[in-house]
Amino acid sequence: MLKTIYLIRIGRLDQSYLRDLKTNLELGFNEFNMNVEILKKKIKLRRNYLDKTNKQYKAQKLLDLLYKNAKEKKLFRILGILDKDIYSKNFNFNFGVANRGSHAALISISRLRESFYIESSDLYRKLESQETLNERILKEAKHELGHTFGLKHCLNDCVMQSSNSLRDTDKKPVEFCHPCLIKIKNFLT
Repeated sequence: MLKTIYLIRIGRLDQSYLRDLKTNLELGFNEFNMNVEILKKKIKLRRNYLDKTNKQYKAQKLLDLLYKNAKEKKLFRILGILDKDIYSKNFNFNFGVANRGSHAALISISRLRESFYIESSDLYRKLESQETLNERILKEAKHELGHTFGLKHCLNDCVMQSSNSLRDTDKKPVEFCHPCLIKIKNFLT
């Protein structure tokens, strides 16, 4: 049976990111008999999702909203993508969040951009390339979706390695390691 991962925009986001991610995820999850669709509807960013003190959005509130959408519509998986900075209870920022075994995941592309660090006076290293940004988005999307398939952080050369910095994201591969692939297959059967 074909399973579908749904992508949904949260707030303002160029549609091209969703199209590129759709193509890349379809290739990345092809062996699991999954396809990827972009939802036409988008989620508006409400003021109560924003922490005015640190000017970041509350990741868990957004994730809860995505989970509610997935449950109501009986979606296999939903991945929310936004271009705003997010944080959660134990972290001052997140590239993404998901609950293990859940149907919803969230990624932010804000800190995956070189320009974020230039604007915050914390220069990372170079001018941004679209190819590098798309690869980072794919890595974080696969990582968070991996959590929805029951995966924990992995110490192998694997996309499930934890990322605490942009360098961490750049260093890890875009693929799952063999043990994680087996876990996904087992989870889906």
